[in-house]
Amino acid sequence: MINRTSTLQGLSQSLNVEKFLLCRPRGGLNDTLCQIERCWGYAEKFGRILIIDTKQSAAFHGNFSDFFQPKTISHRFVFELRRQQLAMLNKLTCFPSEMRGNISNFGMKRWYRIRNAIARKTNVRRTFDFSKDYDEALLVHNVGGGGDLSFDLLRRLVISERIRPIILQRISHLNDDYFAVHVRNTDLQTFYKEFFHKISLDVKNKSLLVCSDDAAVLSYARSYFDSSRILLSSTCSDERGKPLHKKRVFRSSRWHKERAIDAIIDLIALGQSTKLFVSNVTKGHLSGFSRLAQHLFENKDLIGSLLKTTPE
Repeated sequence: MINRTSTLQGLSQSLNVEKFLLCRPRGGLNDTLCQIERCWGYAEKFGRILIIDTKQSAAFHGNFSDFFQPKTISHRFVFELRRQQLAMLNKLTCFPSEMRGNISNFGMKRWYRIRNAIARKTNVRRTFDFSKDYDEALLVHNVGGGGDLSFDLLRRLVISERIRPIILQRISHLNDDYFAVHVRNTDLQTFYKEFFHKISLDVKNKSLLVCSDDAAVLSYARSYFDSSRILLSSTCSDERGKPLHKKRVFRSSRWHKERAIDAIIDLIALGQSTKLFVSNVTKGHLSGFSRLAQHLFENKDLIGSLLKTTPE
C-alpha cells in the first residue's frame, strides 16, 4: 500500500528544488491513459516530478490512485494530490504562464468555467511543446487525445489494491472458454446489428460476453443471440445513447467511481476471452476502448501483471 502521507510530505519538501509536470488529462479512458503516458515519458526525459490529477478526468472523476498504482513506487510519480499541495504549485513559475495561480483544485463546475475562460480570452492551449525543456518550475498539460500510448502506460501500472479484490470477484464467474464482443454505440456509433449478424455463426452455442456503453445494444444482444449463453461483466445504465464520459450531470463521486471500475472490469474480461470480436465504428476506425481491449486480448500476460496474479 502506498503511504500517501509520506508521498505528499516528500512532494512538499521538494517544491523548492524540483521541477514538476501537472498532468490533467481530458477525454475517455483511452485518451486519459494516452495523455498520462505522454507526460510520463516527458517527465522522465527532462527530470520532472509527474503529478497526475484525474479528479476532473471524464474517465475517472477521482484520484488516479483509486484505480492504479505504479509498479515501481517512487516520489517521482504522484497519483493523487491534495488541496494544500495544489496551493503550493500555484505559487510556482508556470507554463502556460496564463495558468499560474489558476490550477487550484476548484469544484468541477467552477474549474470548467475558469479553464474555458482562459482559452477564450488568451487563446492559450493548455499544454506545452513536448520536444523542448522549460525553465519554468511547473508545466501544465490539460488536453485530450487518443492513440496507442496507453499500451505503454499499462506496462508501468498495476491495479490499485483498493479495487483489485472487486475486479477479481466480479470476473470470477467467467470460465476459461468464452467468446466476447465489444460495441461502442454512444458518441461513437457502430452498425451493431449488421456486426452481430456477421459473427452470429461464430458465436452460436457459445458463452458470449457482451460489453457495450449502450444498454440498447445489450438488450438487442440478449434477444438476437438466442442460442448463446450471454455473459455480462458490468452493469450498463440506460443513458439514452449519451456517453458516460461526456455526461454533464454531476453525479456522486461513488457513482463515477463505480462506472470507472466497470470500465476496467470490462477491459479485463474482454482481454481474457478465448476469442474477441470488435468492430470499427461508423467513422471507419476502432474506438480507443476497443483498441485497449484488443491489446489486452493479444497480450494476456499484461492482464496478469495488472492484477498481480502472475510473477514478473
